[in-house]
Amino acid sequence: MVAVYREIAARRIRSAGEKYSVQTLTLLFFAFSMAGWLWEVMLHVVFDGELVNRGTLLGPWLPIYGAGGVAVVILLRRLADRPQMLFAASALLCGAIEYGTSVYLEAVYGLRWWDYSTYTFNIGGRICLETMLLFGVGCCVAVYAAAPALAARIGRLPKAGRNVLCAALVVLFAFDFAWSTIHPNIGPGVTEHAGIQQVRLFDHAQLTALARTF
Repeated sequence: MVAVYREIAARRIRSAGEKYSVQTLTLLFFAFSMAGWLWEVMLHVVFDGELVNRGTLLGPWLPIYGAGGVAVVILLRRLADRPQMLFAASALLCGAIEYGTSVYLEAVYGLRWWDYSTYTFNIGGRICLETMLLFGVGCCVAVYAAAPALAARIGRLPKAGRNVLCAALVVLFAFDFAWSTIHPNIGPGVTEHAGIQQVRLFDHAQLTALARTF
């Protein structure tokens, strides 16, 4: 039994260290983004009893999850033979991405799409220890299991099909990103947090007026 477990672990380490093509990384980005969106939506349903579209965009994707997942796969898969190091580095990297994204969104819109001010270990309400640990676990799952499994399935698709799928998703995402830059997804359950006063640089009317100038 121990020998079987070691062989499975060895295979996962080998597959985690494999290089991925640009098409595969692109599709992994969208897979992780959609998985993150589903995770956030379900959490809100479970804890708040509301079905809301989480994130700044209109589509069913949260690019922060896609960017974090792909960054870990590209930068940290060399640590696959050292799970503890992979976990710690993933938690720190995703924490940095989350912090930077929070700063960017608040600087541009004057709003927060998440706030951890009520958590015991947090930095400015932008990141907290609990979510960083969850990100570390999620990234290990991505590196050892999700990414290799998805890459194998993607590899079975015809090359032309992969290219068309990548192009279609990139075009849809680009339109969504451009639209949502002017018309960000805001409102109860998205940018309004209980007990947290939002400091808005632009209200919805100002954003709409700005959009009409384009």
